[in-house]
Amino acid sequence: MKLFPRASTRFVPVKIALALSSAAMLVTSGMAVAEPNTSGNIATAINRTSLADGTYFYGDSPEGNQVGQGYVVFKKRGQNVTGAFFYPHSEFSCFTGKIKNQHLDVLSLGLPHDNAIEVDVPLAKMHQIKTMGSPAKDSLSTCQQEVAAYQQQQKIAGQTQP
Repeated sequence: MKLFPRASTRFVPVKIALALSSAAMLVTSGMAVAEPNTSGNIATAINRTSLADGTYFYGDSPEGNQVGQGYVVFKKRGQNVTGAFFYPHSEFSCFTGKIKNQHLDVLSLGLPHDNAIEVDVPLAKMHQIKTMGSPAKDSLSTCQQEVAAYQQQQKIAGQTQP
């Protein structure tokens, strides 16, 4: 199953359930690096490893920038995450939320923002990719700005409601 379905006009993610194998993570200098798990129990190894603050890149494929493959890139600070779901040379969708037990529990922002939907991403079932190319960096940069605008809009809306 793919990370998220292709949409003809605007990407709309759905509940994500992946059946991909993965690797245990080693966190080094704020960047996560994939490392083979010799114990055979991938879920246990990943659940014991919390992600340090930093930037992370995961995908349907173990290699980045593969056309037709879905990817997720995000920046983590504390339990908060901001990032993007994307296909190289295609559509992307920004998100904001929390990371809980190796799951991204996020709100994927639609355009307009009232089309936002909740998405759960099980990172343990994805490939962690240690090298981020331009598509991932560009998507993350754009989404950091988009999420800041969304949060400002929500703050203003909260101030104007009775």
